[in-house]
Amino acid sequence: MSAKNSAAARWAATLDHGKTVGLRNSRRSAAGLLLISLLFVVSGLWMAFDDDGIFIAIIGWIAVIFFGFGLIVFVGRLFSFKPSVTVSTVGISSPTTARAGTVPWASILEVRTVRQNSNTFIEIAITEDEAMHQSAAGLGVATAVNEDGSEQPVLWLPNGLKANSEELVAWLDTERKTRGSA
Repeated sequence: MSAKNSAAARWAATLDHGKTVGLRNSRRSAAGLLLISLLFVVSGLWMAFDDDGIFIAIIGWIAVIFFGFGLIVFVGRLFSFKPSVTVSTVGISSPTTARAGTVPWASILEVRTVRQNSNTFIEIAITEDEAMHQSAAGLGVATAVNEDGSEQPVLWLPNGLKANSEELVAWLDTERKTRGSA
C-alpha cells in the first residue's frame, strides 16, 4: 500500500480538514473474545453442575460469573458504533483513558508502544499537570519507569483498536510534534 493511501495519511487529511478521527475496536477481536468467553461460561456451567464436589462447583460458578461479564463487554464492543478513541486538532480523548476530557496535544510528551508478552499497548506519556487533572476526574494514572530510573505519568489507549498500532503510534507522535508538544 502506498503512503498516499495509508491509514495515517487518511487520518492526517481528516484532521487537516478540521474533522475528528474516530478509532473503533476491532469487531474481529471482539467476536473472538466473545466466543472464548462463551466457551468458558459453558465450561463453568458444566463444572458447576458436575458431581465432582463443592470445590469444583464453586470454581465453575466463579467462571460463569467472570466470563459472563466478559460476554456482556464483548457483545457491547461487537455492536458499538461509538469510537473508543477520538483524535482531534485539540488532542486525544477516550471515555476509558481520559475521563477528564480531551488530553491536549501540549500535555502529551510522547506516544509509544509497550509490549507485554504477546500484547502491544499504546502508551501516552503526559505532563504532571495533566496527570493531576485526570486523577481529579477519578482516573487512575499509571506510572512508567524510564531507562534512567525516573518516573513518568502515562495513560494507555484501549487495546484492540482496529488500526495498526505501529502506524497509529507514528501518526499520533507526528501530530503531537506538529500540534504543540509541551
